[in-house]
Amino acid sequence: MRNPRNGPIEVFLATVIGAVGALVFALMGLIQWQVQDDPVAFKFPVIVAVLGLLAVGGLVAGPRPARLIAAFVFGLVALIHLLAVLNQVPVWIRVLSGLLSAAHIFAVVMLNTKPARIHFLGGQR
Repeated sequence: MRNPRNGPIEVFLATVIGAVGALVFALMGLIQWQVQDDPVAFKFPVIVAVLGLLAVGGLVAGPRPARLIAAFVFGLVALIHLLAVLNQVPVWIRVLSGLLSAAHIFAVVMLNTKPARIHFLGGQR
């Protein structure tokens, strides 16, 4: 594994977006649990947040397939957020889910740039 501090900014941005997005989604679930008094509203966001944090951990560890796995997970999370936008939920959840979806799609794009591919696959910069 190459030194993560010497990694490209694209990988750093995707890692930060994945970590912050997972924590914000878990916080959304916690708030919704407190408002609705329904623990099921908290379980799904926590499961998705753990999945996102595992992808972030893979990006930090840096094995070769981590980039593709993280891109797949971030794309899946973006789709989940888009479904929340289309659902019958309060407006603040729709807006926040839309922003989180856009951020995760941006993370997928960042992981597919040339510097990120070179960082995970090796080669000259």
